[in-house]
Amino acid sequence: MAFDLKVDRSSWVALRILPSSHTNPIWVLVGGKPYAPSRRSLEWCLKGVDQCWSQKKRFIKEEETEQARQAYDHARETYRTLLSKAEVD
Repeated sequence: MAFDLKVDRSSWVALRILPSSHTNPIWVLVGGKPYAPSRRSLEWCLKGVDQCWSQKKRFIKEEETEQARQAYDHARETYRTLLSKAEVD
């Protein structure tokens, strides 16, 4: 497979086979600047953490629940911090 793709800012790309699979990300650096996720991507990830927790928390052993909750809270805080610094919608 070969194609041309114009990439304006550092990003990741993947090839997707609908409806179910895609490649690992291929990181593209533009102008030597690091990848900076968009607000839309970060909001999607934050919602994903909440959705994952809502579906999995009932299956976590009682003695592991607090540690799992802390890990999910850490993920939420990480995404919120990145959201506060996002420069692109």
